[in-house]
Amino acid sequence: MGASLLSLGGCASLDAQPEMLRSADAMERAVGMPGHLILRDEATAEIATRELLDKGLSAEQAAQVALLNNPRVRGAMLSIGVSRADFVQSTLYSNPALFLSVLLPDGGGRPYVEVNLAQNIAELWLVPARTKVAQRDLDQVVLEAARVTANVVLDVRRAYVRAVQSDAQIELASDGLDIATKLVEIAALRQQAGSGSEVDLNLARATKLQAETNLRNAKLAAAEAKAELSRLLGLSDDPRQMVLTGSTRECSTWNVSAEQLQKFARAARLDLQIVDRSVESAEARTRLERVRFLRSLEIGFSFQLAESRSRGDRDWLAETLFDSLQSGAPTPPNLMPRATEGPNAIAGPTLSLELPVWDQNQAQIAKADRLLEQARQERDAMLVDAAQDIHIGLARVRTASENARFYRDEFVPTAKRNVSLAQDGYRIGRVSFLSLLEAQRAYITTRTNQLDALRDAALAEIDLERVTGRPVAALLDRSKPNENQNPAVPSDAVEIAP
Repeated sequence: MGASLLSLGGCASLDAQPEMLRSADAMERAVGMPGHLILRDEATAEIATRELLDKGLSAEQAAQVALLNNPRVRGAMLSIGVSRADFVQSTLYSNPALFLSVLLPDGGGRPYVEVNLAQNIAELWLVPARTKVAQRDLDQVVLEAARVTANVVLDVRRAYVRAVQSDAQIELASDGLDIATKLVEIAALRQQAGSGSEVDLNLARATKLQAETNLRNAKLAAAEAKAELSRLLGLSDDPRQMVLTGSTRECSTWNVSAEQLQKFARAARLDLQIVDRSVESAEARTRLERVRFLRSLEIGFSFQLAESRSRGDRDWLAETLFDSLQSGAPTPPNLMPRATEGPNAIAGPTLSLELPVWDQNQAQIAKADRLLEQARQERDAMLVDAAQDIHIGLARVRTASENARFYRDEFVPTAKRNVSLAQDGYRIGRVSFLSLLEAQRAYITTRTNQLDALRDAALAEIDLERVTGRPVAALLDRSKPNENQNPAVPSDAVEIAP
């Protein structure tokens, strides 16, 4: 009986590769990255990582490095193997019990031998219910690993946007320093010509000193941004040596409705799928607790070999007296050995049943019912949170995109035109130096704000990917834009002619 039950439960495989493939596919649907990257062995992943780093990283290549190299991604995949082992364990039947007893008679002779073999057949209905619970738990771990991996990719994209923006801030700070240097030259020339004052020259020098400070701060901010990116990529190299080839992409036009995005999220968000599996797991646990009211029903086989004593322990006086009374005359002791008494062996089936008189598992059943209702309430709460996340996320990405387009189409061109007008007016003496200085400052501030607006728009899109569970290209139903097009900051800088 025990061997047959073991053969039923021993066919489950400990290989977690199929579940890892499922997790990789779920991650790929969520963020649009190739799932096979997370399944490569460490040696192959290290080679691929170095090849990517040597060429410089775009946003997508940075995400690839994270999938290849981030320790948390590998740890998430290992958790699937742990849960797979728990699932396999749940399919195994308990081992049969063997009881052996050998009792030796105190006067010698053949021992009393008892052998019992029993198997708990209650697991015929316990194991299927337990396996369903373990399968739901495994499904949750598969989705959780995909969620962790997808979040790493999204975090990398956010860090990449910040790092690219920090590089653009360095360029802008350099442009500001060039402008400030030329202002000093203009002020010095006008002072030498007698049309400028020492105050103008000192103001120009102060502006240059501030521009130098801004450049140093921009370089530090870029190093910090790249350090954060390197951390997510699992790299210990000097972050300042990292080369980023991409730039913040131009903003998209979001005509999709919140209701459409909610449909995407309900079907695609990994955390919502996880909470669905949590409800299914709770339902399976309630069924398991209901069949566990009878936890032990053992059937088996028992064999007993009776003892056989030697006659060395005979009471000779009592036997002689008994024989004399039987014969009616004195009788000598009987020295002949006597035959063994009783049967030599007995055998037969056994049954051991736990009587569910007091404990019918009612407390655990009630607990499982409450946990099921709790899981359902948690799912409903997450659906409400998801809906609100989408509403505010869509509003944020639309606002950020409009702001970025406003800076590109209106604000920056206006500020640039003001600088040109101030330069021309200053040459002919119609505009003061302070007005020119203010125009230059306004232009630098406007371009800085443009960078911030482009960064905010890009981050808002990534956040919308997170709350919908789908990449931007899928949400807008179009191909991904080329990230090397539409640079975040125009390369032209305002020139100041002396």
